[in-house]
Amino acid sequence: MPLSGIFQNLLTWAAKNERPLGAALFAFGFCIDFFTFGVLPIGLVNYFFIGYLTLAAVSCLGSHIFIHHHDSTSWWKKTLSVVFPLGAQYAFGGLLSGFLVFYTAHSVVAVSWPFLIVLALVFIGNEYFRMYKQFLVFQTTLFFFSLYAYTIFGVPLILGSLGPLVFVWSTLAAIVLFTLFLLALRYLNTARYKENRTRILQACAAVLIAVSGSYAFGVIPPIPLVMKDSGMYQSLAKIQGGYRVEGEVPREWWDLRTPVVHHVPNTYVYAYSAIAAPVKFGSTVVHRWERYDAEENDWITVSKVAFPITGGRAEGYRGYSERNTLPEGKWRVSVETANGQVIGRIRFDIETVSVKPPLIEKTL
Repeated sequence: MPLSGIFQNLLTWAAKNERPLGAALFAFGFCIDFFTFGVLPIGLVNYFFIGYLTLAAVSCLGSHIFIHHHDSTSWWKKTLSVVFPLGAQYAFGGLLSGFLVFYTAHSVVAVSWPFLIVLALVFIGNEYFRMYKQFLVFQTTLFFFSLYAYTIFGVPLILGSLGPLVFVWSTLAAIVLFTLFLLALRYLNTARYKENRTRILQACAAVLIAVSGSYAFGVIPPIPLVMKDSGMYQSLAKIQGGYRVEGEVPREWWDLRTPVVHHVPNTYVYAYSAIAAPVKFGSTVVHRWERYDAEENDWITVSKVAFPITGGRAEGYRGYSERNTLPEGKWRVSVETANGQVIGRIRFDIETVSVKPPLIEKTL
């Protein structure tokens, strides 16, 4: 069989199996990035995100143009009608897996759960919104969500800081870029765009409100900051090049119980954290000491200690806070930005003793 015949058969098969192929490419992009993004430098990851967004934009626009060419007699139109939707699926799989890695690694699990729900909804939507009218709305909304999630990560990298004003700039950047995308969408297929414009704008407005509300309530983690190391110690001394600390023997990795800190009254306990940030990135980190009040069934803030950090150190910028008044019970130190975004948490239980337990020394 000549190569042209093989190609035609392959193209016909791909067109008939576009849905399972799209799901497979989505999963492939998801898996590849899930296992690689966590070890890549943040600057390189930024280029990957830009590449994925570019591929997603081109593929969405191409799908918009060639939506009715599956049965075209022109081989190149038929080819593009199959390739563009598959390209979009792969790009969105890569984007969402990258966001999952970053939003999970840069936050506590309780902060990341909304993105797991989003991923589940994307898989469902990928199967459900395949009809002509609904799928354009879903695909375009997904692109806006991906673009917004990226600007929340990318704009702080450019400006070298975090905070409400930086988030506003991230939002404006997403809106401007998405407006350009919509203008291209209208130009390339005006009739289809006008037919779906209202639903697209309504869906994207809902995404805008949901993401902005998530930021206001502290759900969105403070990317690109990440807590590389943390711990509770009974002694801490600053030495050249780091800290010398003494702490209790750590439990085995499989022991998931909350660590216990044995505290002698009126002696200090130290909370240590190392926060990694990009080069030339500056921010303020807050250690919020919190005690669980069983009667109130809530965490009560006991004290806050703030200190500035700068980026560039692979192991993270090191800092600590201390307390010597620690009643028995459940405690945690929330490591946050100045405006309350949670970078990580150190959980521990306090037990009062009269003599210090055996301690081990190490250098941080």
